[in-house]
Amino acid sequence: MRIRQFALAVAGLSLVAGAGLSSQASAGELDKPKPSAQEAFKATQAPQTKAQAAAAACDVLIGATTATGMNGGYSVTATKPVGVEELAPYKLFGVRASSSWYYWEPSATVNYFAGFVLQSGNLYAAAETYKNNSNTPVVSAKKLGTGYGGFSTITSANYYEPTTGRGRMNLYGLHTNGSLYRYSVKGPTGPVATYGNAPGYSSFKAITVISTTATYDTLLATTKQGALWTIHVPTTVPLKATLKAVRSTGFASYNQLVAQRCGASSTLLTGFNNATNTATVYAMSKAVGSKTVINTIGSFAATQDATVHYLYTGSGGPQLVGE
Repeated sequence: MRIRQFALAVAGLSLVAGAGLSSQASAGELDKPKPSAQEAFKATQAPQTKAQAAAAACDVLIGATTATGMNGGYSVTATKPVGVEELAPYKLFGVRASSSWYYWEPSATVNYFAGFVLQSGNLYAAAETYKNNSNTPVVSAKKLGTGYGGFSTITSANYYEPTTGRGRMNLYGLHTNGSLYRYSVKGPTGPVATYGNAPGYSSFKAITVISTTATYDTLLATTKQGALWTIHVPTTVPLKATLKAVRSTGFASYNQLVAQRCGASSTLLTGFNNATNTATVYAMSKAVGSKTVINTIGSFAATQDATVHYLYTGSGGPQLVGE
């Protein structure tokens, strides 16, 4: 599918039941106004000299949705101590899992993020749209299907080919029956087509995508016991993945993982502990099993008390190259 067509069609989504229009947080919450996700994303795209780019620390934009349906997030910079700026919250709707949300700017007056979310047993394509340079988004969504109640978490792999403007998106989900499911997303509002599944994943807890290419996706996953694994999934059918252990312990406390590219081949990884409302940021080398280098950068307080965290990124990249 063409990424441009994907993005433009999202703007036509209808309001999901119970979503309502968005609203910014009250002005007195912090000493300075929080940036919107739109503002924070544009700031990361600002032109830099080669010297500035070489000296800059990697960063990641993270969405954060609370149990009451407020959606905000964090702009995280991989400095020591970790640099964190909160994103302004707005009223979304209750979700229990989310894919990455992708940014697009189809015109000078309209831009938005769009992603896939689970609400109860339903899958939705959702969007936050900013019109006429407003920093307050309008929330919209379209129901893509039912029967997703057994999924504990989802993540998305978005491959983009800049020379042709074409790409593909796969949606992955861990199911309570112990299987990993893969879906091919044909467009921003569906259809979502079954693209294979495999048993043997009952011990896994959190997943995120660290690599997308024309021929495979790579997921990074934690187990309930705290191990960290890569799951290398070729784009062929049936789904036959190769699993490699990265670490045997140390990651049990994380409810969600968020990964973004850092430099030529590294990954900036953030793990969220919802019980303590804390997050830890890691710098991770290209994944090579147990020889993968993982350095702890630092932790920060996840003060927005969210239950779901996910990546904000561009529809055309940065392309994930973590394996």
